[in-house]
Amino acid sequence: MILYFTGTGNSRWVAERLAEETKEKAINIAHLTEQKREITEKLMKGESFGIIFPIHSWYAPRILIEFLQQIHLPHQTYRYAVCTCGDDAGKGLQRLSGHFRLDAAWSVAMPNTYIPMFELDDDTLCFKKIEEARIRISSIAKDILAQKHVWEVHEGKAAWLKTYIVNPLFNRFVIHSKGFRSDEGCTSCSACVNSCPMNNIRLQEKHPVWGKGCIHCMACIHICPHEVIQYKNSTRQKGRYHLKKYLTRP
Repeated sequence: MILYFTGTGNSRWVAERLAEETKEKAINIAHLTEQKREITEKLMKGESFGIIFPIHSWYAPRILIEFLQQIHLPHQTYRYAVCTCGDDAGKGLQRLSGHFRLDAAWSVAMPNTYIPMFELDDDTLCFKKIEEARIRISSIAKDILAQKHVWEVHEGKAAWLKTYIVNPLFNRFVIHSKGFRSDEGCTSCSACVNSCPMNNIRLQEKHPVWGKGCIHCMACIHICPHEVIQYKNSTRQKGRYHLKKYLTRP
């Protein structure tokens, strides 16, 4: 079984392709909050268990960590993780494996989506990353089917510092809902509400309002059809990412 968490769709795409090549089923963790007991029973019967997720500030998203803390697998179950990242994963997977044993782990470079701090990758780089990801996913699938114990994670420079120092500070001082807003032009279409994997957005007086559960996945910003959702003043002049645009060569 493959469980995944996704914001802008990169990790869902990777999970679905892996599921197709390994003949497994890919399930969104965000949809399992009311079914933990049922899913745990299914996991107990499986020979392998995979988790696919995006790197958030060089570690795993909070929702994934909390979910993994509530499930228990037989010791013999083959466990693996695949993270998606714009560039590097830091020590994120190593840190995760400290409290949830992993037999294998990989990172897959995908187009960057965290526009509050970074620019979007240009179209050429996005297409390049997607094509390279297709090849890498096929290679990963073969290793998973053979239940290989491998660790192919691009940690990047200053990996320990990023994961163990920057990440906790980032979570404490940056990861919250303050700063999100909708500019003039909002049509109350609810795209942001429906896209939020944390169910953290609601419409109030026909405008989106963010609750306290935000994890900065940026799904609401990228999904808005009118590009009027902003984070402070750092996203107004930046583009928006749409995975479908890059799945087929022009």
